[in-house]
Amino acid sequence: MRMAELSRLSGVPTATIKYYLREGLLPAGETTAPNQARYDQLHLDRLSLIRALREAAGLSISTIGRVLTAMDVHQPGSSPEHLTIAVAELSEPLAVPDDEIDDYEQARADVRQLLDDLDWNVEPHSPGYDDAIRSLVAIHRYLPGLIAGPRQLHPYALAVRTLADTEIPDDFDPSDDPGATLRFSVLGTTLFEPLILALRKLAHVDRIRSTPAATWANP
Repeated sequence: MRMAELSRLSGVPTATIKYYLREGLLPAGETTAPNQARYDQLHLDRLSLIRALREAAGLSISTIGRVLTAMDVHQPGSSPEHLTIAVAELSEPLAVPDDEIDDYEQARADVRQLLDDLDWNVEPHSPGYDDAIRSLVAIHRYLPGLIAGPRQLHPYALAVRTLADTEIPDDFDPSDDPGATLRFSVLGTTLFEPLILALRKLAHVDRIRSTPAATWANP
C-alpha cells in the first residue's frame, strides 16, 4: 500500500507517519520509485502500537522509541528475556541526585531485602526494580516513619503477585508467537496499570465507608 492508504487505514496523518519514519519509530517501506515506497501489514501493526502507547498510555516519543528498539532487537525463541527488556524500557532510567545517594542506597537495600524475603526470581535490571526504589525514596521523604521496614511491604507484594498469577497462566509460552506476546506484554503493562490504580482508589472509598466509624456516622 502507498502512504496515503497507510494513513487512511491507520488513522494516522501522513505528516505524523513521516515524523515516525524520521525518528526511527516506524521502519522504512519498500522503495518502489524515487520518493515512493510501499508499506504492509507490519507497518499498520506498528502504527497501531505507537498510537496505543502515545494516546492511551501517554508515553513520550523518547520512551516509545526505547520500547520499540528493545522489541526490534529481541531474539525470538531463545528465552522470554526479551519481554522483560522491552517492558523495562517503559520506565525512565534511575537518576540519583548527588545529595540523595544515601536515601537511594537505603531504598535499594529495602527493595532487595523485600525480594529476598519473598524469594522472587528477579534481578536489579528487572522491570519495576528502579521504580520501586524511586517510590520508596519518595515515601520515606514525604511520609517519614510510615514504612519502618521491608516487611510492611509484604501485603502489597502479595496482592500484586496474585494479579501476576491471574494474568500469566502456568501454560504461558512466549515462544508460541514472540511478536504478538511482546506486543501484548508492553500494551498489557501500560493499559492495565491505570486500571489497577483506579480500582485501588475505588476500593479505598468502599473500605472507608465500611469501617465501624463510617457506619456509625452514616446509619
